[in-house]
Amino acid sequence: MARARRDKPGAPLLRHGACRRRKPSGDRLSTRWPTVNAIATAWSVELLKLRRSVVAWVVTPLLVVIVPLASVGSVALARSPDLSGPAAGKFGAFATGPLAVACLEVCGQILSVATLGAGGFAAAWTFGREFGEGTVGALFGLPVPRRSIALAKGLLLLCWLTACVLLAVAVTIGASMVVGGKLGPDAWLAAGIGLGAGSLGVGLALPFAWVATVTRSALGTAGVLVGLVAVTQVIVVLGAGSWFPYAVPSLWAGAGGPEASAGIGPAAVLLTAAVAPAGLAAVGWAWARLSDV
Repeated sequence: MARARRDKPGAPLLRHGACRRRKPSGDRLSTRWPTVNAIATAWSVELLKLRRSVVAWVVTPLLVVIVPLASVGSVALARSPDLSGPAAGKFGAFATGPLAVACLEVCGQILSVATLGAGGFAAAWTFGREFGEGTVGALFGLPVPRRSIALAKGLLLLCWLTACVLLAVAVTIGASMVVGGKLGPDAWLAAGIGLGAGSLGVGLALPFAWVATVTRSALGTAGVLVGLVAVTQVIVVLGAGSWFPYAVPSLWAGAGGPEASAGIGPAAVLLTAAVAPAGLAAVGWAWARLSDV
């Protein structure tokens, strides 16, 4: 039988050949797969941050109130007898047809762009502020893995902005009925497309969380967002927008006309929807390997 040995007074007794188990370091903890409890813990903290942030108080009314008002107002302007000049051609597509359908079509087109812009800036603030304010270093001392914190941030953005899209479509439906619109099959179809286009725009904003992590700057992330919007316009002009994820939501909502909307098939929609989980995976991977902070 192996004898127990004591190297020095006060040292723990160890059997011959035994070794003391080491606790996993912070880096090992941060790279393991997140658990539901860890994400839930991080979610509660991030929700409190979001509720008290200026970003939430600006973006929420922008999407839920301003977008429906702009939708109904645009249709009212299009049907005004005093409208003339270039504006008449711009709003000509909404000058005729069922009122509710026109309002919901405009809502979908606005949401397809507004959700990407608002979501991109929200992601830049949510992830970039940790670097800008110097609080990211404190995350290394938390028992919750950094990957779980990143996933909680991303999922919270996704749920919050998707809820805003749903409320925006609902408010537009109510506003169109108040001004005399009637809901029919075409109106519900337009509402569904608007909801889908807005939700896709929300998902397309998640990769900017990874951009904010890589650049470690909210301002740099905003610059990438503006540049991507410009690139998207060029791709649409070249005729390849139906397969470019960042052009699909607006084209599907009818911003490029009926022909461009009809050219968006299920494969393009699925490709665009895949950007959201890819963005979450990328930012989780990046946060798990943070260093030099």
